[in-house]
Amino acid sequence: MVLLVPLSLCLSLLFASASFAKNAKRGVSFPSSNNQADIQNLNQTKSEISWQYDWGIYPAPFLAESGIEYVPMQWGAGGIENLSNAMASQQSKHLLAFNEPDFDQQSNIDPNFAAQLWMQYIEPLKSSGIKLGGPAVSSGATGVPWLQAFFSACSNCTIDFIPIHWYGVGVEGFYDYMWQVHSQFGNRTVWVTEYADTSLNETDVESFLNQTTTYMDGLDWVERYAWFGYFRPENGSAYSKFDLTSSS
Repeated sequence: MVLLVPLSLCLSLLFASASFAKNAKRGVSFPSSNNQADIQNLNQTKSEISWQYDWGIYPAPFLAESGIEYVPMQWGAGGIENLSNAMASQQSKHLLAFNEPDFDQQSNIDPNFAAQLWMQYIEPLKSSGIKLGGPAVSSGATGVPWLQAFFSACSNCTIDFIPIHWYGVGVEGFYDYMWQVHSQFGNRTVWVTEYADTSLNETDVESFLNQTTTYMDGLDWVERYAWFGYFRPENGSAYSKFDLTSSS
């Protein structure tokens, strides 16, 4: 028969912990289209994971029942009129905002329009004590300029933390980008909600993951992070967290 076995590239550091202690920073990005047993397995193991998200505002039932904090995301402009009810029904304490709005293959929102949406639908949530995460731009050439335009257009917006995405090879570029966003936008705290070393060498990726998790655990302005992603390998990627192992 074929058994699904979770294989963390970081092994003991990211997921497993002999003490069973949760790490408030460490999360997973887990699309609800993935295998339900994967997230259930994670919750039942010696996991340090304390939060999860799936790029939506409502969790699938198996995510809601996993025992891991679910953080809603308003991915794009669609359905934003339902956001307030979604947050209230889940008693959520954090919100992630627009997903890579600078990228035409993601939420693709003009920064001025994003500012209007924010003031109409997101800013009022602050009165309920919800911590508001700004738009999560890509780490490509359009990302920081988009975020600069958004901050200029939304000077009255309350942005408690900035989610960031980063993909590349090697820790230096990742560290430089984190510090750039942190310092350029008012020294706000940061959530790294998507990041991965895109090398196809598993040893290099494991080294990157070990180094970066230790580094971020030591930065007080990095509040949370989630590796991309808690998936099964595809297209030769070395950054996925699950593998298929055959056993008879």
